[in-house]
Formats: sequence, structure tokens, C-alpha cells
Amino acid sequence: MVKLFYPILLNTVRSRIYAIFTLFAVTLLILISPSGKAQFKTDPDNFKIQDYGPFEEMKDFFSHQKNYVPGQPLNEVVKTIYVAFNIWQYDDGSGNFQETDEVLERITTIIKWMNNRFRNNPAPSHPVEGIDYLTNSHIQFEIKDISFYRNSEMMDIGCFYGRQLNEAVFNKHPHKRRYLNIHFTHGDCRGGSGYANYPSSGNLEADSYNVGFMKEDQNDLETYPFWALMIHVSHEMGHNLDLRHPYNSEFCNFSHPDFLFDLFGFEKQDWCENPRPGCDICFHQGGWSCDRNDPETTCTNNLMGGNRGAVNITPLQMGRMNRALALKSVRKYAWGYSDVPFIVETNQKWTDNVKFYQDILIKEGNTLHLTGTLEMVPQASIIVEPGARLIVDGGLITNALYSDFFWHGVYMKPSEKRGFLFWRKKTPGAEVIILNGGVIENYLN
Repeated sequence: MVKLFYPILLNTVRSRIYAIFTLFAVTLLILISPSGKAQFKTDPDNFKIQDYGPFEEMKDFFSHQKNYVPGQPLNEVVKTIYVAFNIWQYDDGSGNFQETDEVLERITTIIKWMNNRFRNNPAPSHPVEGIDYLTNSHIQFEIKDISFYRNSEMMDIGCFYGRQLNEAVFNKHPHKRRYLNIHFTHGDCRGGSGYANYPSSGNLEADSYNVGFMKEDQNDLETYPFWALMIHVSHEMGHNLDLRHPYNSEFCNFSHPDFLFDLFGFEKQDWCENPRPGCDICFHQGGWSCDRNDPETTCTNNLMGGNRGAVNITPLQMGRMNRALALKSVRKYAWGYSDVPFIVETNQKWTDNVKFYQDILIKEGNTLHLTGTLEMVPQASIIVEPGARLIVDGGLITNALYSDFFWHGVYMKPSEKRGFLFWRKKTPGAEVIILNGGVIENYLN
């Protein structure tokens, strides 16, 4: 028994010693590890920003749609947009879909179809030579709420009253301001199927709306054209994400930074005889019944083409939509995270207001000079390597609007000793410098 008990006793003692040692080591590490706000320097004496430059101005970089095409450094992650459906009825409950399990399932199917189209993007019907088309737009949708409202006034509302529809919903359910609201009404707008608003760059808290007019018989769900309704909701969602019509409102000058070369081509089309004044190309034909397979027409299967086969999204359109989710008001509905960091490997100055869905890594020897605003999703952090600097000069780093959680904060990597034997030297430490009322807030560490 002694022989059996001794190893057990010895293991118990060893375990206790190991536990005490581990606790001591962890405590020591916590006490000596550089972390968080204690390391921030606020308005240091004799500080001159020019001593850390020159800086590469990044405004053009952040503003160009091509830098948000899926797979580019600013778009490494699939972002999910939270949506809410609002089905308006007359005061007696008539005139629109009824609140049944089957209707709820059909509406859910609309989003499933949209997600499939945005994830498995069909090929373009009229590809432009030299363009590598993509299948995944890095955008998905998630239903957070489906509600039914009885209000005859809202049911018959006309053109561009999406704001009133939104406010009527928010008055009853304030939490739905967090979602992009899709409304089904019985209104009318110049014979169209609905409308939506563009995202705002001036007011980043502005609310989006997406409105569809229910003209078909909603009582027969078996014959109701839900696929066509999906096409319509997707088209209006394109407007919510900053896309325009290729048949009357897209940018039509080669020199415009948002011109869609992958939709219109690199030169005036062969069939284009009389472009609109000021345009370098001709718009495509539109209309629900336009047949893209008819050689006598110029319509395509582009998402914004306004016809029954409108499904394709070009790479630059993907870039523009993802740019809106970084720079414009529609971003407040979008969530996602990638652990592939955006790397700062030159001295850079950021002046924009950007929402980040990934970490930011400032490489050794480089400085990020921030005078703008960064909104960080909860999982994201900013990593400052030894010898690198983050300078928040009147700027703001905070958690994303409508986030229920703090972001992960700034991690300053500790100094390292490099070299051999007596020639080992300690590297300069990471620095975070706060100037002119700059703020880093709502973070975990």
C-alpha cells in the first residue's frame, strides 16, 4: 500500500507546487506586462507631428470602390446586414399578406434566395473582355424581425415616404432602428414597383428604407411571384448599398472614379450611336420584360437592370456596396469580422470616418496618424508592433454604432531583445500618443 500511495502523494505535492508557481508567474506577468490605457501618452511635451512623417494621405485609398472588391485588403470578410420586414395592411387587416406560418416561411425564403445570389453570383450575360468576375460579394442578409401593421394611411402611401414608414415602425418598436427596414405596402410611385434611398455619407445615423408595392393577389400563395419579389427587393437593396440604374442613372463618364468598366466596357459600345449629353457611353435598356437574350436589345442580367433576369453583380459593384458598408450610413446594419488584419506598413494619415470589420496591424517602424474616426466591430483590435506608433490626433476610435459589446482595444506589443550575447539590444517599444482631444473609448483592455 505504501508503494501505491507514495506516487499519489508525490503527484499531489507536485500539483500543489505547480499550481502555486503558475499563480505566481501569471500574477507577475500581469504586473509587468504593458497593456491598455496606462501606456497611452497624452499631449507629450515638445511633441511635433512632423518628426514622425512624412505621411501618406489615405483619403483617396479609402474612397475608391476598387479597394473594397472582395479579396482586397479592405474587404477580407463576409458582412451580414440585419433586416426587418414590415407588412402593412388596411385597418381591417386586408390588402396584404396575412400573418400565417406559410407567409413567414415565404418571406424567409426570399432572404435565402438573396443570400444565395449574393454568395453564388451568376455570370454576367454580357461580360466585358479582360474582367475576372467574382462569385462571392461578401454580403449576406439576416432577418431579425417580421411584423404586421394595420394602418390604412401607411398602406396607401405614395412616392418616397419611406421615412414616414420607418418612423411609424420605430414609434411602435424603437429597437427596429437597428435594422434595415423593408416595407410591403399597397402604394404607388409613378408606376414603379417600389423605391429605396441611397446611404448617407454626411449623416452616418441616417435610416435606410426599402419599399415594395404589393400589386398581385396575396391570397393565393401558390401562384404569387415570390421570385419576382426577391428580384425587386434585391434591386432596391442595391440602391440602399449605393448602386444606380445602368439604364438611366449610373455614372457614364470614363473619368468618373465610380465608373463601372466591368459593366459598360472600356470604350463606347459598338451599338452606341448617340450617348446622352456629357456621357461617354450609352445606357443599357431597362424594363421588366426586356429580353437580355434578344440581340436587338441592350439589356443585361445585371442586378440593377430592372428586368426579370436581373441577378448579376459586377466586381466594381461589389466594391461599391462594400465601400458603403465601411463609409456610409448603411454600415450601421452590418456585422462581421476577419482575423486577417489590415496592415499599415508605411507612415499613413487617416482622415476618414471608417467602420472596420478586421484588426489593424501597425508594423514596426511605421506610424498611423489618425485625425478621423474608426468604428470597430466587437471582435476587432488595433495591434501596435514594437517601434510602431498610433497617434490619435483629435480623432476618435470607438465601438461600432448599435454594438452591444465593446471592441477589443489597442494591444501594444512589448519590446524585444535582439542580437547575440553581449550585442543584444532592446527594441523601441510600441507607442500610443493622444493629441488635441483625441479619444480611444469603449474597449475591453
